[in-house]
Amino acid sequence: MKFQGNQNTTTENNLPVAEDTPKYINPQEPGKSEPMTQVQSDNVITNQDLPDPRVRYGFTLVILAIFLCVVAIYYGIINP
Repeated sequence: MKFQGNQNTTTENNLPVAEDTPKYINPQEPGKSEPMTQVQSDNVITNQDLPDPRVRYGFTLVILAIFLCVVAIYYGIINP
């Protein structure tokens, strides 16, 4: 016969208790959200507001190239 007095029960999903979680992480009513005001909706940046991705990537590459040139001049790799 097996002794069943001290059995440890383990669960695979140890989820945090709702009381210990802050309200901004685990809202009690996830379906209800506050309506967005006009100021908030005007400040939202969408993909239509951003420039073309080629412009953004090109600008990033130019800035990176300038930075690398400045670093190379500073360390003496390039002698102007």
